[in-house]
Amino acid sequence: MDAVTTKCMESFCADPEEWVKNAIMARSQVEGERIYKSEIERHLEAGTMPANPTKESLILAYEIPVIESSNTLPISN
Repeated sequence: MDAVTTKCMESFCADPEEWVKNAIMARSQVEGERIYKSEIERHLEAGTMPANPTKESLILAYEIPVIESSNTLPISN
């Protein structure tokens, strides 16, 4: 972090561990919204909406796609 970023972080939170927690919480909220919206859309399109869905239940039921790393792909000549 540069001096300006550090100063801004210190202005609202003195403990660096709290900076990390804050960053994780903020980023996870953004990702949670993305997952929730995509799951609502997916279930509506497929007609598979579970009974009494909640934001939490839809996020927890979300299956993270498996992406193979590029180093496991076959090399073509």
